[in-house]
Amino acid sequence: MRKVVLGLGTSFDGYIARKNGAVDWLSMDWDYDWTAFFKTIDAVLMGRKTWEKALEFPPKNSKRKNPYAGMETYVFSKTLKDSGVEGVEIVSGNLGEFIENLKARAGKNIWLSGGGELAKSFLDEGLVDEISLGVTPILLGSGIPLFPELVREVPLRFVSSKICRHKKEDNAMLELVYEVKK
Repeated sequence: MRKVVLGLGTSFDGYIARKNGAVDWLSMDWDYDWTAFFKTIDAVLMGRKTWEKALEFPPKNSKRKNPYAGMETYVFSKTLKDSGVEGVEIVSGNLGEFIENLKARAGKNIWLSGGGELAKSFLDEGLVDEISLGVTPILLGSGIPLFPELVREVPLRFVSSKICRHKKEDNAMLELVYEVKK
């Protein structure tokens, strides 16, 4: 069966974005194998705020396109009715029922890419199977927390860790992977 993998970059002090939602401190200059990760997934889930940020990334042109082209893309929102982008579905119903149906379909793993509020909802409802974090060497001091206050403890089991060196400077990011105990 497919797994829901919460995959996020985080600052060393546990923030996924600045207070204004900016992720300018995140870098793609690590020797992390993004291609290998993307080969394991064929669906991406995100909240409305993350979707709006994703649309800001290149390529920018007059026609809005799905930045995750080739993957089933779902945006969870209570306010959006239509994504305005072909191949991107807005989801506003029962979270657990939607995920149960998605996981039951044939396919690869499902990437929960953010944001913090949606991750909290998934964790609170027991819908996350694995957590993969890229811990970056920066202390933001404040911002949007990796895990807003959860309603319950979530026990984890260590799967793997990897040091990802920076391509341009003498520094490293730590990739941590944990399974959520059910």
